[in-house]
Amino acid sequence: MKKIFILLIIPLILTSCVKTEVPKKNAETAKATEQNKVKAIWLAYYELNSFTEGNTEEQFENKLDSAFKTLSEYGFNTVAVQVRPFADAFYKSKLFPSSKYCFGEQGGEMPYDPLEIICKKAKSHNLRIEAWVNPYRVSNNKNINSLSNSNIAKKWCKNKKTKSRVFICKKGIFFNPASKEVRKLIADGVKEIVSSYSVSSVQFDDYFYPAKDETIDKKEYKKYLAKGGKLSLGDFRRKCVSDLIKDVYKTVKSVNGEIRFGVSPAADMNENYNNLYADVRTWVGNKGYVDYICPQVYFGFKNVYQPFMFTVKKWMYITNCDMYVGLPLYKAGKADKYAAFENKSIINEFKNNSNIIQRQIVYLSKLDEIKGIYVFSYSCLFEERCKSEKENMIKALKEY
Repeated sequence: MKKIFILLIIPLILTSCVKTEVPKKNAETAKATEQNKVKAIWLAYYELNSFTEGNTEEQFENKLDSAFKTLSEYGFNTVAVQVRPFADAFYKSKLFPSSKYCFGEQGGEMPYDPLEIICKKAKSHNLRIEAWVNPYRVSNNKNINSLSNSNIAKKWCKNKKTKSRVFICKKGIFFNPASKEVRKLIADGVKEIVSSYSVSSVQFDDYFYPAKDETIDKKEYKKYLAKGGKLSLGDFRRKCVSDLIKDVYKTVKSVNGEIRFGVSPAADMNENYNNLYADVRTWVGNKGYVDYICPQVYFGFKNVYQPFMFTVKKWMYITNCDMYVGLPLYKAGKADKYAAFENKSIINEFKNNSNIIQRQIVYLSKLDEIKGIYVFSYSCLFEERCKSEKENMIKALKEY
């Protein structure tokens, strides 16, 4: 009985800690806020692939020009482009091979530089470009030989001395977050981007430790304990990830203090902390980690486990940096099977309504603490099932 009482009272306590009244804005403040609002769309690697693969430079430019023109007309001012989805790149890199999703073969010839053209075309349509990077993921394929010979992960894995910097699990191949050499590689990779391209910011997504397997970083943790370390394995892992976040933040600022660095984590704080070993509370509560946070609040208003408004307010309560909110256009017209247990009214919230995203934007527009929104994702703008939701979203976006 006590456990049930505690579970029921926690949401009430959290709600009481969060501001529920919306502060009034004067006209001048409202105008300034509106001008600075981030209205972004995520452009994933598998979507960017349709622009690059099989297309000449001229065809790529024309397709991109048309896409950016449309996004600008819809009311977006920022595009987060996934330029390093795995340990490969959609730009000319000295550290990572060209992506197989770029021109069809990892490590293949890159006839033109997609990111350079992306930045140029974005400027002509008054769009900001964010470089979206997945830091640790190497491949969804568990076969190390599927990587190009120029891929550093393959080189490390083939060498006994460096093999522990890479590991393979059910989800694929990943860099070891506990490795200092991995941390340096990722930071250097970000430096390469911000030094060479006119991006407004760099964003990491929600992938950190992909598994809880103790063998992932056994070697590094053993060394840590041998030197007198006292942290538990979980806390050690969280420190490793936080050290990377700090390193990348410092790296970005060393190149250009105007370029921002942020993270878009899962909206479930417990998942981040306990399973992904991402201590997001530390990042958003202290200086030197991130400029912004953008939790992926991919839930409807009726969601039983993480209702939209309540989840946004939980994040607002812990965040001291700029905060944006990720919105799920990809759920439009579909059943949301994890929103409830056998409650069709809740499960079909996105299916039975075509104004969920619109209402979410309107709600967020009334909160001064929320500095913008990100929509997932680009290809959904052109799917038939998303058409009505998209049209309503655009109305709200233009007024946001």
